[in-house]
Amino acid sequence: MKLDKELLGVIRGSDRAASLAFLCFCCFVFLGGCARHRSREKPESSASTAPSLSPDAFDAALEQAATEALKGYEGACVVMDPQTGRIRAVVNPRLAFEQTFPPGSTIKAFTALTALKSGLIDSETRSQCRQKFSRPGFEIVCSHPRSDSPFSLSQAIAYSCNYYFATLGERLGEDAFNTTLASFGFGERTGINASSESPGTLKRGVMTVKDPLGEGDHLLVTPIQLITAYAAVINGGRLFRPRLAGSAGFASEIRTTIHVADWQRALIVEGMQGAVRYGTAARAQLTNLPIHAFGKTGTSASSNGFRTNGWFVGFAIDPVFGSDPEPDAVSLAVLVFLKNGRGSDCAEVSRRIFEEYAMQSAEAAPARHAAVPSATSDHKIDLHEYGPGATGYSLANLNFAHSAVYSEPLIKVRMIREGTTRIVGLEDYVVGNLVAESSLETEPEALKAQAVVSRTYALKNRGRHAADGYDYCSLTHCQLYADPARARISAQRRGVFDQAVKDTANVVLRDAAGNPADAYFSASCGGFTANIKSLWGVEAPQYLRGVRDDYCTGELNGAWTDTIPAARLARALSRDSRTDIGPSIESIAILKRDRTGRVEEIALEGARRKIVGGWEFKIIVGRALGWNILKSSKFNITRSGNNFVFHGSGFGHGLGLCQAGAHVMALRGAPYQRILEHYFPGVTIGGSVRNSRAGPMNVTHASYEQLNSEALDKRFQNRSLSLSSEHFRILYPSTTIRSEVESALRILERAWSEMQTRLLEAGLADTTPAAVTVVVHGTTGDFVSATGEPAWAAGATRGNNIQLQPLALLHRRGVLTQSLFHEYAHVVIEILSKGDCPRWLAEGAAAFFAGEARLLAQYKPKRPLDVKEIDSRLKSATNETEARMLYAAAFEAVLRIVRADGEAALWRKVRATKSAAASPPESRYFQLSMICHDAAFRRVPLV
Repeated sequence: MKLDKELLGVIRGSDRAASLAFLCFCCFVFLGGCARHRSREKPESSASTAPSLSPDAFDAALEQAATEALKGYEGACVVMDPQTGRIRAVVNPRLAFEQTFPPGSTIKAFTALTALKSGLIDSETRSQCRQKFSRPGFEIVCSHPRSDSPFSLSQAIAYSCNYYFATLGERLGEDAFNTTLASFGFGERTGINASSESPGTLKRGVMTVKDPLGEGDHLLVTPIQLITAYAAVINGGRLFRPRLAGSAGFASEIRTTIHVADWQRALIVEGMQGAVRYGTAARAQLTNLPIHAFGKTGTSASSNGFRTNGWFVGFAIDPVFGSDPEPDAVSLAVLVFLKNGRGSDCAEVSRRIFEEYAMQSAEAAPARHAAVPSATSDHKIDLHEYGPGATGYSLANLNFAHSAVYSEPLIKVRMIREGTTRIVGLEDYVVGNLVAESSLETEPEALKAQAVVSRTYALKNRGRHAADGYDYCSLTHCQLYADPARARISAQRRGVFDQAVKDTANVVLRDAAGNPADAYFSASCGGFTANIKSLWGVEAPQYLRGVRDDYCTGELNGAWTDTIPAARLARALSRDSRTDIGPSIESIAILKRDRTGRVEEIALEGARRKIVGGWEFKIIVGRALGWNILKSSKFNITRSGNNFVFHGSGFGHGLGLCQAGAHVMALRGAPYQRILEHYFPGVTIGGSVRNSRAGPMNVTHASYEQLNSEALDKRFQNRSLSLSSEHFRILYPSTTIRSEVESALRILERAWSEMQTRLLEAGLADTTPAAVTVVVHGTTGDFVSATGEPAWAAGATRGNNIQLQPLALLHRRGVLTQSLFHEYAHVVIEILSKGDCPRWLAEGAAAFFAGEARLLAQYKPKRPLDVKEIDSRLKSATNETEARMLYAAAFEAVLRIVRADGEAALWRKVRATKSAAASPPESRYFQLSMICHDAAFRRVPLV
């Protein structure tokens, strides 16, 4: 092992002898760790070196992560120790051991190895990609970015260049290629101790140009064969017999040893590293993990030729080795296979497993280093001085005076827009907060104050989304977070954020009991910060009772004016039961303000009278009309004709740190400590982040859920659970399996993304619905009672509220995806048409968006129906048979529009077309999707 040269720059002090002694000591730590790793057959028995989880518990955590990662997919996952062949976790073993598929581009590593062994290529070989490879009866194109430079082997693996490997495959001999494959166990059973196993297929004596690309039926492999073969390439040539077994007393069994030259292995590993960094697996962002992971993707045609199957085989290096990919440093192998998927999808699924491995490895770190002998040096190593590329625990917060290594807390943050979860160190998380929350701040002291507040919040509320499998989301529900590496900021700007975090490292706000304080911040307080009790109704600590802020004045106090037409405001208020006073507003009156000037109570007069809190009013209006409307709860109201005019100040809730005021204080020379003392009177500034796991105030999560609830039946809310994604919130009964809800959220987010693409192409990208609430009912009876709709309806939509039959029922009938796409389409259609789209057009467009052509084809009416007749009969359909026929007729009418003018014309027509006759507002857009679909094909009744 070599000691990184950068380490030389982190030693403080001028005594050269002490520095040399320190370097020797670090070598001792690293070499000692390596020795322990390489002595697998003789683990140390000392309790001081035992990880925080037992090996079997660690395996269980990996299996749980793999199970969660595969939710909503049809596929399999295998997790293996590549140094022993022990299977640490498997999901869907029947598929993993018994079913065979073409390996797709994963086979290219073995194509490369054959060519290297045959002397056809070497490390200096380059080949220009022509993007398209064509031979009689076979044609394939490359999907990677066009390159004017020829590819090396490693680059071709990283990009999975089909042209490179097709032309290389033409030069390979059949005997050499198939001999290589056979030596790695393809075409025979691995010998795993399972009830049944397929030997796969390896046809000898024949070879086509498809074979080196992993296509066709000459080579069919099981997932267990592929991961075992790959492990042999990576571990230096040892082909193990995989075994399902616990860690205690496990003895590995080597089937054979294949000679793989170090330089040949290095080229393949370099290509797999490139795949993760910039190639086919880059979208999974495995490089952002605190461990070093690499792998190879593959995509192949399924047996029916119409869909694809996806593969990913990945490896992780034991954290004690950093990023050194030596054969005995690789400690985890992960294979993901997805039916109807692609290799890049599989890489993204694998991320959850690697994250769990990183988390458990990091938590085991202090124990793994606890036996380090003490030293007389008092020097500390700052992880930030060591560089942003420092991995894991080995040097973070090292204090030789205490002879122990402390881990920087790791944060799991869910990147909502990307649908991925990342694990980052606490300090890196704070940098990401600054990038997102303080992108315009130029004053260093204000940035430091923000860093302390963000860090304190992160420690206080860590695990806020524990039930969802992560600590924080990347949205304002928690704290905005952006990946600094991907943010569009200059290197200089990034350096400013890094410096602010470094200058305040470990500094937090603490309350009188010494626990992390409840730290909040907003863009502008409007001259007086908020009192949390009058704002959210919870007991207020001294530092959250509001302070006068003379620094947030003038233009900086966020003075604003919003003019809202009365009819529009009435529609917005009608979407929530707390403010639904009927179709019109007679008056709005402020009944009570708190001492900070914020509205505490508002009286709403219409067909009914309602009294609501000021902050609730702001949230309800903002959710319906946009979050830039009513920027705070500090406002006055006047009426001007048919409009209500709101004059206010401040932006956000106004609690805690005021970013506008902090900017002025910093501009006038105040240090960050003084800024924090002003906005959080009575707190202590300082202390360490270690072992800070105090729980949050109950208000944090509860208030958000309460203020973002839709106008739903309170009885249902009281007995339901909720789960949210970026654009959707699902309320569901406790009898519903959580994984079904997670799968539904993924489908809904896909629907959102697909709709955005189509609207963008139609020039309607400004049509974005507010957060959509989906109510899942526990039984068909509950659905019928709540909606008044027939039992054959799958769902019903009005406004931004979707109500569904039980998810398990929709899934069992094979209509879950279509139903969710269909209902979400109705949400968008109502917004596009402003609630005035003809029923035939709404239902036909929703069916078109949901891809229901095949499902509706057999229900075409016997005679053509014009759209007026379809529209009229849809409003009065009384039975399932008639409804099916009318849905099919509406779909055909929409299809004629698409065929004539394109899909973009359809969505523009939805926006422009008005219904001929108005329907009652209660029923006009209470749209339905049918549950018949596949169930109807089988003539199976719903209930």
